Order: sequence, then C-alpha cells, then structure tokens
Amino acid sequence: MTDLLFSLPGLAAIVTVFCAGAIQGATGFGFNMLAAPLLALIDPAFVPGAMLIMATAVCIGGAIQERHAVARADLGFALLGRLIAAMLAAMLIGMFSPRVFSAFFGLAVLLAVVLSLSGIRITPSPLRLFGAGLVSGFMGTLTSIGAPPMALVYQNAEPERMRATLKAYFFAGGVISVAALAAAGRIGTVDFALAALMLPFAFAGFLMSGIGRRMMDKGRVRPVVLAVSSASALVLLARAFA
Repeated sequence: MTDLLFSLPGLAAIVTVFCAGAIQGATGFGFNMLAAPLLALIDPAFVPGAMLIMATAVCIGGAIQERHAVARADLGFALLGRLIAAMLAAMLIGMFSPRVFSAFFGLAVLLAVVLSLSGIRITPSPLRLFGAGLVSGFMGTLTSIGAPPMALVYQNAEPERMRATLKAYFFAGGVISVAALAAAGRIGTVDFALAALMLPFAFAGFLMSGIGRRMMDKGRVRPVVLAVSSASALVLLARAFA
C-alpha cells in the first residue's frame, strides 16, 4: 500500500488531502467536499470509510484549538440528528445504488443554496440544527460528503463560532458515522490503513490554514459556504449521472 505514495495517483492524492486539510482548518468544513470526489476518482477504496476516518481525525485539532468558541447547546441538537441518521444510513447503504443517494442529496443541497440566495435568512435554531444533523448524517455516512447542510445553517453566524462548532460537530459526527459503518461491516482494516497513510499530509495542510482563517474572520463566510456547497452538490450530481 505504501507504493501508492510513489506513484502519480499517490501524488495527486497527497495534494488533494493537503488542500482539503487547509480548507478544513480555515472554514471548519470542506475536507470531504474537496477530497471525497477527487479521491474517489483516484481510487474508489478511499470512499466512504477512509474519507470519514481522515475527516474525523483532522477535526480533532481544530475542535481543541477553538473550543472556547464552540456553541455547545447547538451541538446537542445537531448530533442527535446525526446519530439517528447514521444508524439508519448504515442499514440502508446496501439497499440502494450510491447514485440514487448522490442524486437526491445533490438536488437537496442545490435547493438549500437557492433558498439562501433568495434572501431567506437562515440562522441556527434547535429545529434547524436537528434537521441539518439528520441530513448531514445521511449524506456523510452514505456519500462521505456531509458538510453542506450544517454549513448552510451557520452561513450567517460569526466566523469563529461557525468554524469551532462545525469542527466539533464533524469530529463527534464522524465518530458516530464510522462506528455505525463498522457495526454494519462497511469499514475494515484497509480503510484505517489508507487513512493512516494520508493523514500526515492532511494535518500538514491543516497547519497551513492560518491565512485562510484570517480571511474568514474578516467576514467572507457566506460566499465561501454557498460556493463550496454548490460545488459539492454538482459533484454529487455528476457522480450520480456519470
């Protein structure tokens, strides 16, 4: 497996997880949005298990680093939705084609982006956080891309609060999804080995995210959220109809 590092696909994978780690550190989300579709093209073995493991590990440092800004009350509602959805998703993962899930979630995210651009102001509330946690849990467990619902809910929140809370959510939520897939026999030693191989490069990108964090703190949150969410939705739709 270490031979992957010394090949052209391996170099592409390294660059991908490095950039994804930098985006995750700057915004609090986006690791899977960028890395999952590209790594799936490089080697389908990365998705969903290894991707979820990597994303969960990358979130640990950020959650600890900015723990003072975590909205702990928000986490409870969102993680309850994530827990319910992850258990259901682990049971459903073998019943439908991955293309069906990708198409459904891609359309759902695009609809949320359109609603955001229409002028409707979305702010965190217990019901919205629970709903976003549900959808994020399904998306993350089934497709490895679960950030858009939570990011859209936080698009108008203070940058530090959004970044810190999303990092904490994706760490805890990732643990939930990995455990659910492991219980269903969908994650094995190969997934952990692939994740361990790529994680040093993901952490290196995370450590280089300081410039991006300063840009986000200057108020450039909402455009980034909407752009990355739209790109993620288009990737899901392309995966569904390819």
